[in-house]
Amino acid sequence: MFRIKPLTPIYRRGRKPTAPSSRSPGQRQPRLRDKTHLHAIAQLPCVVPGCGTRPVHVAHIRFASAIDGAPLAGKAMKPDDWRVLPLCPAHHIDGPQAQHRINEALFWEGHDINPYALARALWNLSGDIAKMNFLIAHARMIFPARTPR
Repeated sequence: MFRIKPLTPIYRRGRKPTAPSSRSPGQRQPRLRDKTHLHAIAQLPCVVPGCGTRPVHVAHIRFASAIDGAPLAGKAMKPDDWRVLPLCPAHHIDGPQAQHRINEALFWEGHDINPYALARALWNLSGDIAKMNFLIAHARMIFPARTPR
């Protein structure tokens, strides 16, 4: 087993440099948008261990996490595009234990994945599908959920 050290490039909290036009005008805090990243996420299998289903939905992570630098996204707001993971329809919205049917933090904790660490790593590797597939396949080992202390 191995874990990626927090200072490695794929784990950093820093964002990729973005073009000035990548934020929507007219919003109080415009969200970061990147269609090429969303397209790359859509090519990956479902992140839930043992599933691997394709095609997937590009699922935004909505719950707040101060540790991971993710502010609360209200009902009328979509989070930044770095806060996405691939989920099959059953794990995203259709199934009884889907991300949007239960408490989202409990959903990720139940699958033993830290969604923000994984989403940040995928954002930093965006476009390199082979490396992104590796992270998805080993998400539970590399990015385990934080347990409350």
